[in-house]
Amino acid sequence: MLTGNDLLTLVNEMQAQETPAKMSEIVRACGYEIDGKLKYTQFYTELLDVKGLLDKTPEPEISEEYQKTYGRLCGDYGQDAVDTFVEIYSEEDLDNFEDVYQGQYESERYFAEQFTTDVYGLDIPSFVIVDWQATWDQGLRYDYEFQDGFVFSKNW
Repeated sequence: MLTGNDLLTLVNEMQAQETPAKMSEIVRACGYEIDGKLKYTQFYTELLDVKGLLDKTPEPEISEEYQKTYGRLCGDYGQDAVDTFVEIYSEEDLDNFEDVYQGQYESERYFAEQFTTDVYGLDIPSFVIVDWQATWDQGLRYDYEFQDGFVFSKNW
């Protein structure tokens, strides 16, 4: 199996031909055929890695003491949310996750809008122009942590 720059060079050569090679031919030529089966996942994983497009962020190592809590929270809220929490705080704080987790939002602006309408309702007069990002920047960012789309209360 080709890896690294050898893989990238052959793939580029085969794709640059006047009639580009089919992916099955490329995968086979690069040695990703085992027992007559093309191993596309291994091929693309290596290709993404050599191109620097593979996310190699290590998952947090959770000690045995917190594995049960970590597993339950991942099942209930998703591993990305729990891993982000552990990255911001620590595994020792996992018991506080449910108290501080506010959800996942596209941006701080969307969290500010949702927070405000949850607290004050939809009774904002139509002539009032709201800058939700400014609401986050001036009022909410001190009480909430926003990272990778996940929001956690800092007040615990």
